[in-house]
Amino acid sequence: MDHTQNPYECVNCKETEWSAAGSTSCTLRVVEYVPFTDSGAILIMVGAWALVGLTLAMSVLFAINYNTPVVRSAGGPMCFLILGCLSLCSLSVFFYFGKPTTSFCILRFLPFLLFYTVCLACFVVRSFQIVYIFKIAAKFPKLHSQWIKYHGQWLVITVAFVTQALLLLFGYTFAPHKPYNETLYPDKIILGCDTNLKAFIGPVILLLSLCFLCFIFSYMGKDLPKNYNEAKAITFCLLLLILTWIIFATEHLLYRGKYIQTLNALAVLSSLYCFLLWYFLPKCYIIIFQSYKNTQEYFQGLIQNYNTRQ
Repeated sequence: MDHTQNPYECVNCKETEWSAAGSTSCTLRVVEYVPFTDSGAILIMVGAWALVGLTLAMSVLFAINYNTPVVRSAGGPMCFLILGCLSLCSLSVFFYFGKPTTSFCILRFLPFLLFYTVCLACFVVRSFQIVYIFKIAAKFPKLHSQWIKYHGQWLVITVAFVTQALLLLFGYTFAPHKPYNETLYPDKIILGCDTNLKAFIGPVILLLSLCFLCFIFSYMGKDLPKNYNEAKAITFCLLLLILTWIIFATEHLLYRGKYIQTLNALAVLSSLYCFLLWYFLPKCYIIIFQSYKNTQEYFQGLIQNYNTRQ
């Protein structure tokens, strides 16, 4: 800001103010964030509530048809855990809107990273179990009995959950998330969260490792019977997941406005719908509209055809 008495002497404006070149006064910067009443925020939050409703409806449908082959082949009790975790992940979406606070900054990432880890661990275990039963169990029967005896699937999921919880606790303890004022633009202040990327290295590596294992086991099971072959569905879900975050990372590099929070919430919601629509919805369709495929005889016929080809 220039003094009118001395055009060669300038005074800095406050952090919350700005001044155009040659101006003799400071002007308050416009404070921006995405409120809950924003149209984009409303659509995303409605999408999150719709996801919760769909997971609840699918859980009821699976519970009613719990002893049918489709539900058992999809994971049985593990389906309810995955659907429950998808619902809990959606909590993160609501904290991307409104004026950022310390608790909001923490809850933007915590539910998603923690419970999405459980979802991926379930898919890893499910893919491994199917491949093991059809391709490895006959060669190592004792290993299979030990896996069953000590509930190997739940042990793996628990280890993944506890590991991710410890990594997140470590990250939030030594690099806590807190509100941050983005002053990239001279005339405005964008309220956001100060995210230390180093604190996310461990949790992100764990998620990427689980994705990699999913790809491996899905590929190994690509030639299994059709009713047990989930390779295409899981692989497609993972590709959509990776593509979603590549697009968001690109947008984050090119755009630094207030709507980056909306895009982040959209990326989270898209990650949840990937598995809900492309893994669970086809199974619901079979249960409701193609009940002839949800019989023991149909499943046995496909298994016999597989064994004949082998």
